[in-house]
Amino acid sequence: MKKKLHMSKALIIGALLLATLLLPLNAYAHFPWINLTDYTPDKGAALNLTIGWGHHYPLDGFLKQDALETITLIGPDKDTPKIIPTSEVELQSETSLSREGTYIVAAQRKAGFYTKTALGGKSVSKKGLKGVIRCSYSHMCMKAVANVGKGGRADMVVGQPIEIIPLENPSNLRAGEYLPIRVVADGKPYDGDVFATYAGFSTKKNTFAYATKTDKKGEARIKILQSGIWLVKVSHEIPYTDPEQCDIQSYVGTLTFMVE
Repeated sequence: MKKKLHMSKALIIGALLLATLLLPLNAYAHFPWINLTDYTPDKGAALNLTIGWGHHYPLDGFLKQDALETITLIGPDKDTPKIIPTSEVELQSETSLSREGTYIVAAQRKAGFYTKTALGGKSVSKKGLKGVIRCSYSHMCMKAVANVGKGGRADMVVGQPIEIIPLENPSNLRAGEYLPIRVVADGKPYDGDVFATYAGFSTKKNTFAYATKTDKKGEARIKILQSGIWLVKVSHEIPYTDPEQCDIQSYVGTLTFMVE
């Protein structure tokens, strides 16, 4: 009897492992995004922001400031005013936004391992672990577009591991029009799915209002279904360089902006 129970338990665990392996890692992965308090701040105001974290845009958890590898503010003249923390999760430009034009906020979460095992997840490589299901080394990058007065060009390239580049300033768009974007992943045009949604569309996990695909140039167009604050998300996976240490290298990129 005990032997039969033991065999049944092994079969159940095996089935669960197989089912998990058949799911893409990004299907249940958290992702980050930039929340600006004001996407059209007045000249002379400071820029205030938080980093969202979770599955439900725009209201879920927050990424703490010490989880960031970099965060940069690029001004209209390509100047880089500092962004400083005001609490564990809140950040602010150190100086006021003194010039009219477009400001790009770019941030990157600290890259790292995450290994899912039969006993749970661990933030380490799979080397030496038992019951490994899948290991990922993740790069997570975020951008946001803010406009002070009349917006200028928004297609500034920051050089993130995965980067969404708006080819038109969202401030020039209205509901029913399209935002053209270019996506670069690991230095190459991204070939894959693009998802987009707007604040208030849904409270369900990983639910998006619009989906499309990039072309060979890594370019796509997002239909602006209505005015509001928008998020665009892409994800990309390649094999990890050392298969004994990890399985895949994962890239997630987000872009947030407002359309009036």
